[in-house]
Amino acid sequence: MTTHHVHVTEVSAPGAERPWLTIRSVLSADSAPCLAPVLVRTAGHRRRIACGRRLPLDKQCRNCAPVIVVNQVRKVTG
Repeated sequence: MTTHHVHVTEVSAPGAERPWLTIRSVLSADSAPCLAPVLVRTAGHRRRIACGRRLPLDKQCRNCAPVIVVNQVRKVTG
C-alpha cells in the first residue's frame, strides 16, 4: 500500500462555516512494489507498469492502493 503522510492548513474568516482556503502538503510517501503489474502495448512495444498507474482504485493491488494519513490539521482564522 502506498502511504501518504499529509499536513493540512485551513484558513477561514471569523464566523464562517467552511474554510475559504485549504492547503495540503505531502510530507512523505512510502510504497512497495506492485503485486499485479499490467501489460501495456504501445506502438508495437510491450511493457509492464504498476497497476496503480493504470487501473481504477477498486481494482488496484494492496501495494498500489493509496492510504492517506493526516498528521496535523492547522486551523487559521484571518
